[in-house]
Amino acid sequence: MITVQGLTLHFGQRPMFDDFNFFIGADDRIGLVGRNGAGKSTLLKTLAGVQPFDKGTIGKPKELTMGYLPQEMAHNLNLTPWQVAEKAFEEALTLNASLERIEKDLEKATTDEEAIELATLLAHAHERLNAIGAADHDMQIERMLKGIGFVEKDMHRLMSELSGGWRMRAELARLLLMRPDLLLLDEPTNHLDLPAIQWLEDLLRSYPAALVLISHDKTFLDRLTKRTLEVAGGKLIDRKVPWSQYVELRKVEREQQASAAKDQQRYIKETTDLINKFRAKASKAAFAQSLITKLDKLERIEVDDEDLRKMLVKFPPAPSSGKIVAEVKGVSKAYPDKSRPGEVKRIFSNAELTIAKGEHLALVGANGTGKSTLVRMIMNEEPYEGEIRLGHNVIIGYYAQDMPERMPPQNTVMETAEYAASEENRLRVRAMLGAFMFSGEDVDKKVKVLSGGERARLALCCMLLKPLNFLILDEPTHHLDIQSKDVLKEALKNYDGAFLLVSHDRDFLTGLTTRLLELDDFRIRDQHMDILELIEKRKALQGADIGKSSTVQAKSAKSEKQGDQRDKRDRDKERRKAQNAVERLEKQLADLEKQEKQLQAEVMKGSMPADQLQKGYERLGELAQNIAKVMEEWEAASAELQALSQEA
Repeated sequence: MITVQGLTLHFGQRPMFDDFNFFIGADDRIGLVGRNGAGKSTLLKTLAGVQPFDKGTIGKPKELTMGYLPQEMAHNLNLTPWQVAEKAFEEALTLNASLERIEKDLEKATTDEEAIELATLLAHAHERLNAIGAADHDMQIERMLKGIGFVEKDMHRLMSELSGGWRMRAELARLLLMRPDLLLLDEPTNHLDLPAIQWLEDLLRSYPAALVLISHDKTFLDRLTKRTLEVAGGKLIDRKVPWSQYVELRKVEREQQASAAKDQQRYIKETTDLINKFRAKASKAAFAQSLITKLDKLERIEVDDEDLRKMLVKFPPAPSSGKIVAEVKGVSKAYPDKSRPGEVKRIFSNAELTIAKGEHLALVGANGTGKSTLVRMIMNEEPYEGEIRLGHNVIIGYYAQDMPERMPPQNTVMETAEYAASEENRLRVRAMLGAFMFSGEDVDKKVKVLSGGERARLALCCMLLKPLNFLILDEPTHHLDIQSKDVLKEALKNYDGAFLLVSHDRDFLTGLTTRLLELDDFRIRDQHMDILELIEKRKALQGADIGKSSTVQAKSAKSEKQGDQRDKRDRDKERRKAQNAVERLEKQLADLEKQEKQLQAEVMKGSMPADQLQKGYERLGELAQNIAKVMEEWEAASAELQALSQEA
């Protein structure tokens, strides 16, 4: 499909690409990796034809279609997501016009060569029309927009009313509906929540196109790619394995190179000693000269450089605080609904949450359920009803989603860090910046010229320049490369304070938290399981469409076939029965959660005798199991009720 030869690009004196040569085949699934600033996005832009280069060629067939999703792009704010997605089928109109023209030209063809060429073009046009399924595009658009997370009412809102993340989702939907021969995706999961990431992953697994993917999500890379291209120091390394295998393979290759280089150096030394020994002797001069010639022709083994630079993150010991770090009591939150003037959009209703000293928690859930809203409420950046109370001597460190953009753009790196540092840490600023890979002249750079990854590192560095015992982190890995995310994860694992983390990164969350807090149905639900377990649980209930469980779909399909045979009275009876079951289970769940909260408060006081304290912990374990069991029953009953309501 695409042949790249001698591709060279310099930015000033810095070599971005130095004589890149590679081929992208029709079945290739490529992960494009490298540190922030290595040139991944630039290479993708070059392949897409939007970035000029100094030397080399990029050869591709004339009929090749490509779909390119950059990290940032200009949007037509006067369109709706539906209209944006609909633009994917403009190609169908062009193809239909081409079919008519080619058919007419074919009738007039005067030579066999001309006829064969036109017939080939005609066949390709028909193939493309079949591939993009232009005949049923309304159904395709609806399925795609729902899959990527849009609800019905938002499909027809203007793009100007949507956040940047939802605008990018609309563009991604358009791109996928185009069904190009080659997909070039630059961080497509950046603005997606966990359900949408899972949906996109499932879709791309069987998507009929070659793929070149930039992602810092290791799980996403491993499940979707079979080949890895790494851009490092102006060079390109190409291996036919996915990311995790690539890391291990490169480690083995470097070890083998180092061993071979060591053996070669020993051979060179021994040969040099022989040359020095014999070159002065007339009888051995010819032999010495042959050894010199042999050494001159010897191709030296070079060990590939490994970029060992990484953040050296270690959170300082957390100052002592009370046993309760934060409490959320009966909190409710609603916004005016822009799509329905006069109405409100409910986010929370009597939400409850207790965070204890040293707990490591993650907030998870679909976009729009209130994760960032809850974080802002705790930080008192968002009004609410109810009570949010911080514990004794709690010192918060807050990393907002837009923290990299909040820093004054005209300030230098050094000025930004000095302003954030506590008085006792002023002398540590330069050393801490060095730990976050800002050294030498880097500290004099202005914030406005830093990349997204550099700004994220600087924002994290500023958090460590003051004593903290409660970290609130909203998407801290958003701009970090894979290596930096691994370092941050290890630092958080070893942190002795409490943290509340918002993230959609499955690999980052796995094994990191002590509790998952799922935001769903206007509540905060404790999930006593790992993130991968929760994803599988949700996937089993959701099926193909985000927000709809497989149970709902199965029962809906069944009801469509039997709808004419079932009279209204029987349906109403079943619906009432399901409604009663849901209400009964909700009451049971509320009672159990109330018991759990009361018992947690008693245990945390530390005033119980040792034998009672042990029984208290055992009872908490039983309550957690009961809550999980009732939750499963409630989800099944709710799914059944939703299915019956749809049948009505």
